[in-house]
Amino acid sequence: MKSKKILLAAAVFYFGISDAQQSQYFTQKENYRFNLAENLYQTKIYNASQYEYARQYFYNQNLSRSRQEAAQFFDNVIGVILQKNHAEEGLTAFIKEYPNSAYFAQANLPLADYYLAKKDFPKALETLKKVNQYQLSKEENTQYVLKLGYAKFMMGDSKGATDALEEAYKTADDSQKGDIAYMLGHLYYSDRQNEKAFRYFDSVKDQPKYSKLVRPYYVQMYYNDKDYDKAISEGTALLNEDISEAYKAEVHKIIGESYFMKGDYTSAYPHLKDYLSVQQNPSENDLYEMGFVAAQLKKYDEAVSYYNQLLNSNSALAQNAYYQLGNAYLAVDKKQEALSAFRSSYQMNYDPKVKKLAHEQYAKLSYDIGNPFESASTVIQNYITENPETNASEMRSLLVKSYLYSGNYKETLNAIDRLKNSSPEIDKIDQEVSYLLGTEEFNKGNYDEAEQYFLRSLGFNINKEFNNRALYWLGQVYYQKGNYPSAIARYEKLLNENFPEKQQLPYDLGYAYFKSKKFDQAEQYFTQYLKNPKPEFKNDAELRLADINYANNNLNEAIAIYEKNEDATDYTLYQKAMALGFKGDTQAKISNLKNLLSKYPDSEYYDDAQYEIGTAYAAQDDFANSNDFFAKVIRNSSDKDLVANASIYRAQNYIDLNQNDKALSELKSLGEQYRNTAYAEKIAQAAKPIFTKNGDVAGYQSFAKNIGVNIDAAEIDEINLSTAKQYFAKKDYQSAISYYEKYLTQNPTGEGLYQAKYELGESYYQTKNTTKALLVLQEIANVQNDYQDDAQTRLAQIYIAQGDSGEARKYLENIKNSSNVNVKNYANVELMKLYAEEKNFAEAEKLADAVIANGKNSAAVIETAKVIKARSLMNAGKDKDAQAAYASLEKSSNTEVAAESLYAKAFYQSKAKAFKSSNETIFKLANNYSSEEYWGAKALVLMAKNYVGLKDNYQASYTCDQIIENYKDFPEIVAEAKEVKKQIKK
Repeated sequence: MKSKKILLAAAVFYFGISDAQQSQYFTQKENYRFNLAENLYQTKIYNASQYEYARQYFYNQNLSRSRQEAAQFFDNVIGVILQKNHAEEGLTAFIKEYPNSAYFAQANLPLADYYLAKKDFPKALETLKKVNQYQLSKEENTQYVLKLGYAKFMMGDSKGATDALEEAYKTADDSQKGDIAYMLGHLYYSDRQNEKAFRYFDSVKDQPKYSKLVRPYYVQMYYNDKDYDKAISEGTALLNEDISEAYKAEVHKIIGESYFMKGDYTSAYPHLKDYLSVQQNPSENDLYEMGFVAAQLKKYDEAVSYYNQLLNSNSALAQNAYYQLGNAYLAVDKKQEALSAFRSSYQMNYDPKVKKLAHEQYAKLSYDIGNPFESASTVIQNYITENPETNASEMRSLLVKSYLYSGNYKETLNAIDRLKNSSPEIDKIDQEVSYLLGTEEFNKGNYDEAEQYFLRSLGFNINKEFNNRALYWLGQVYYQKGNYPSAIARYEKLLNENFPEKQQLPYDLGYAYFKSKKFDQAEQYFTQYLKNPKPEFKNDAELRLADINYANNNLNEAIAIYEKNEDATDYTLYQKAMALGFKGDTQAKISNLKNLLSKYPDSEYYDDAQYEIGTAYAAQDDFANSNDFFAKVIRNSSDKDLVANASIYRAQNYIDLNQNDKALSELKSLGEQYRNTAYAEKIAQAAKPIFTKNGDVAGYQSFAKNIGVNIDAAEIDEINLSTAKQYFAKKDYQSAISYYEKYLTQNPTGEGLYQAKYELGESYYQTKNTTKALLVLQEIANVQNDYQDDAQTRLAQIYIAQGDSGEARKYLENIKNSSNVNVKNYANVELMKLYAEEKNFAEAEKLADAVIANGKNSAAVIETAKVIKARSLMNAGKDKDAQAAYASLEKSSNTEVAAESLYAKAFYQSKAKAFKSSNETIFKLANNYSSEEYWGAKALVLMAKNYVGLKDNYQASYTCDQIIENYKDFPEIVAEAKEVKKQIKK
């Protein structure tokens, strides 16, 4: 519609400001030419009038003073009206000379005309207000009021204009009433006083002059009055008239909006479409309306295109547009895009109702497809917090399930605990999740936590299988904690039940009884297990039967089993030899040990076998052969304990060979080498027969003293040591500490020194006094003794826990060649992790291979090694091998491992330009592993790059914004997101 000022101005100039009626001629009988000047002025023949006035002023010497004033005034006024040069300056000069001149009243109307023509509305209004209406004729008064109304309207005084025009209408003749009625109709229309507007428009609508001018008003006013049917009827008729394209577009808009308000979207669509087609800059409301109509007609892609044009604004309309955009995306199954739209809508606060609806959709969709920007659980929890009474039961149930499906089991239970009322479905989830958390904590070695979760799971008996499995794994917890009676009690409750681990139950019972030293029961269950064993546990169960017989001194039975399995491992051959030795068949022991040396040259028992052959020959008094094997141990073994013991044993053999001088010389040399060590006592004891044989007790005491052996142990010291060991064995470490400290204060050297120091250090460690533990254990670690490896292992663990990788590495390097396979394996595992953290993947991968090859490692440790190897392969650019390695880890029960594996999968999909597949994998990661924020954040950066690859810069930019806003704990990832966003802007 045209602006009201333009329409009114057109109306005023239509009938003409300059067409005022002629005033009456003056009747005074004056000088003819002066009267002529006046008559010419009144009839607006201004040029001739000015000529006569000027002639009178300059040439009539008899002109009275009053007429001279009049002639000067009208000469200047006419000059202003005719816009002659310097006329206004002349009028200004006259005003200064005659400030109270009576002639001003006669010039106000023509001056007002002049100012109106110049559009100087303030001066026009000021001049019109000086006019005395009572001196005007009816026709002049009508003209005056009309001009006054026009001036007020142009000054923004609509009410004043209306009042003036109403007055003019009352006095106007028929030829003027039409124009005034048209202007009044427009003013009332602009003021939304439709009833009055209709009244004036009705008076002229049938006149040809006004018909086309007023009909558009009718269309708009019918719409404003919500008389949509009439608006449609009038508008449709108007479209058939010869009107401009712009005018026609406005009519289409009113018709379309009328149909829209009636809910007839099919009819509204073409009219709104026609209107928008000619709009270069459509309004937000127009775009929203068109998007809504398209969506109602299931033209969802078109609806999305309209809504998308609104997304850079921040208003109530934009909030609603985001919400409708989300619905449109859902309709075309673009759930990922819908998620972003609903989120944008609910984050605006213009319309609480729309905010709530969008938040609900956002929460449900987050649960349905996952949410890469924030966890579904967080979204649902926020919804519940903001809308506690709305859909409470449904949304809280969704919250529980969202935690469940994302693998965040702890929050699943927390959400359950916050429920006001439970249900069979929730109780079932509680039972199963508690069980799963129990197994998760069990695999981490957190047995106390695992115990609590299994007990919670056992509080329900909805799913019988989960009940049995929780009971079974509770038994495993007690076994790992050394509480074998409790483990046995749980296992035996399951003897008549069926569950997945049932096959392994006799094996577990066998071990529990074995650890309890109840060998008869252990033998019974191992025998039962061997009737239907798992192949990978069969050999171990048989060997435990052999070990039971060995422990019960049923050596023949033990030997029979060892012989049956001797080809399986070097361990069985070694144990068989030892059993034969205990049986007294020394020659058979030697023969079997030599067989082991031949058959398993790389065996971890190789040095032990050589040592045992040496002791066996010594038992046969074959001291020469005995010393040959001890020499091999001393020369080749890396086991410092074996070397020391072999050296001492060889010296004792010299005594048995009556080579006392050689023996004493060897022992003195060993005494110097092992002064103040645990071996010093053995050396002293070995030397004792030489000195005592010669009656040289003082020499023995001196020898013992020189090598750090105190042979005068005080009884109190022995008590202290014995008591300390008892408390230590019972794991009462705090009590053990005081006794060890007392013992070591009195016995800084001597028998049991290193054991006592080690156990003191271990006691400090167990009571969390790591400072003292470090001091004591470092003493043990820096000196060769029986506990050196153990001390170095514990020191490595302490430094790892403290994050001091440098110190940890020093001790791990020392024990990586330990003869103790468990210690050696531990060193490999931890060094592997350290190299991986330092991104030294080459070294990490070597150790990972060794860890994986060791079948005795736990599943969790092997899995860690596989992850490190996969990273190494990725780092080396071995994409095919890396993909295979990560693929094998995708179903890991460790959420961090599974999340990293899915990230790797998405990475390689993106690298292959399968951007949509990559995004689907990222949504799976977000949905199932929302607790793994680091991998979720890295995946979002990858998603942003995928959207760039898909040429969807809006989603790419939006994703980068979410990373920058929500993942400030990972600055390197935020920096990468900023780089991606920078590339998008280019």
